[in-house]
Amino acid sequence: MKSDCAVLITAAGLSGRMGVPKALLKWDNKMNFLQKIIATYTDFGCREIIVTLNEDTFDYFKTFSTSSVHFILNHYPELERMHSIQLGLKAIKSSPYCFIQAIDNPFIETKLLKEIYKYKNNKSFVTPTYKDKSGHPILINKEIIEYVCNLNIEKQRLNEVLRQFQRKAIAVEHPEILYNINTMDDYQKLINV
Repeated sequence: MKSDCAVLITAAGLSGRMGVPKALLKWDNKMNFLQKIIATYTDFGCREIIVTLNEDTFDYFKTFSTSSVHFILNHYPELERMHSIQLGLKAIKSSPYCFIQAIDNPFIETKLLKEIYKYKNNKSFVTPTYKDKSGHPILINKEIIEYVCNLNIEKQRLNEVLRQFQRKAIAVEHPEILYNINTMDDYQKLINV
């Protein structure tokens, strides 16, 4: 286990364009999106896995809670992603580094996480890029975690907050970092289940 690393998986969105919770979408015949993402970060060695969920999915997943996987109920998903991020980061107990992982991109692999993690530092956040386009997940440090936890987040977006910090962009050979599954069309094009 990498004792200094957490992941926050944001899965509390209302999935209005998708029509069904993205966390429950099938990744393959054995796992849904959330289970696949948790398995990848567990394989990577994250000590703390924090997942923000809305009321539609919380009851389903809360039984999967373990000593390293914690589910946080977001009572106000209409406040959007930044509210979920703040809720999740406040639940981190001691990790000085944290990946921020969206539920709409389950394509992450352990190899990619290792590439990003190599560049962890106290001065900047780390963003993977593919052909000069920034993707996900990003890796933030303790200073940013604490800053976001104490922030008045009303009407702010994560990218706006991060502009105040140094950014370390690393080129990776993973075009999947740019994918987002927001509609059933996206899902049918990108997932073969």
